[in-house]
Amino acid sequence: MKRFPTAGIAALLTLSMMTGCTSAAAAHDSPNCVEFDFEKDDAGFMPIYADYPYSEGVEEFYEFQHEYGKIPIDEAGKGIFISGNNHSDDLFMGYVKVLEGFAPARIYHFTVSFKLATDVEGGLVGVGGSPGEGVTVKCGVTQTAPAALPVENGGITYYRLNIDAGRQSNGGKDMVVVGDMAKTENLRPDEYEFKKFTAEFDTAANILGEVYLVIGTDSGFEATTSYYLDDISITWEEAAQQPVVTRGQAAQMLFNIADRPSADPA
Repeated sequence: MKRFPTAGIAALLTLSMMTGCTSAAAAHDSPNCVEFDFEKDDAGFMPIYADYPYSEGVEEFYEFQHEYGKIPIDEAGKGIFISGNNHSDDLFMGYVKVLEGFAPARIYHFTVSFKLATDVEGGLVGVGGSPGEGVTVKCGVTQTAPAALPVENGGITYYRLNIDAGRQSNGGKDMVVVGDMAKTENLRPDEYEFKKFTAEFDTAANILGEVYLVIGTDSGFEATTSYYLDDISITWEEAAQQPVVTRGQAAQMLFNIADRPSADPA
């Protein structure tokens, strides 16, 4: 785990409370919007997997794959791909992206839209659940950096998310359900088609002026799920109601950031 030196915390806290952060407009496509079409690169999106046993070689057994590349749909261009075999009957997998330059501790109203390419027909029967309707698509914007951490339960250690994404078909405090993996149109059997999703969130930036976008799936289908993400768009505006943050609360927020994991173990 990474920790800031005490002097660094004091200096950063003072700077944040006096001047705030660089405007989000300086870092993104427009003052209140950023879009990722993935035509040049993966835009810094990081894969994340959770809800599977903590043991050596387990990632190979679960057949985790993630890459940046061509989406197998005509004229779709490139996107980010992820895949995993749900041996645990509860596999979460997806992508995380940090967004920076917001005013620390200010609440923003975010609207997120994205496309997910799936090759799964609707109405199918699968082990544990349907490969389409049994795999729930979720989205969230949180001030906490999402990570998969080892947690012991009943003598067995699992990788669990440090945010509240809910469980399988249910949403949580940090992620909401936006749909499932079943194709809507079913125009091309066994081929990928896009589904479009939209969600809205009210989230406060952390003391460093960051929020984290997380998009993923929570699976009850006990086999392999694979999909591509593309054309992710995030817009925001400051919420009308804002909290009053004391110095003590700000210091605690900064300590939580300093104590967060340095990397996703998956």
